[in-house]
Amino acid sequence: MTDVLFNKAHFLTSLADDEELARELLEAFLQDSPERTSELEAAIAADNAPAASKLAHSLKGMCGVVRSERLLKLALEMEHLAKKGDMEKVGERFALFTKAHREAVALMRGYMGQN
Repeated sequence: MTDVLFNKAHFLTSLADDEELARELLEAFLQDSPERTSELEAAIAADNAPAASKLAHSLKGMCGVVRSERLLKLALEMEHLAKKGDMEKVGERFALFTKAHREAVALMRGYMGQN
């Protein structure tokens, strides 16, 4: 797995160059991922490892759909760390995730002409 934040060509290729589907998937990600990220932040603050694991798992799926390999990797790490109960490391990964998420969202909005 490489460290791709968002590569529109790779994303489109994975969708057989279906621009309409790409826009629908990106719109869903842009709408849902900030909410899920906020929920994960709350679970981390509450030291709720089971909830953090489930939310990280959900984010992992969302990130996979838009082919954001860096976000997917970080979400997977948070999921596994939360399952182990290592909430301190989940918090560390979450900080990296939120920074990368902001960057990915900017790239996706740029792709969709939503600057």
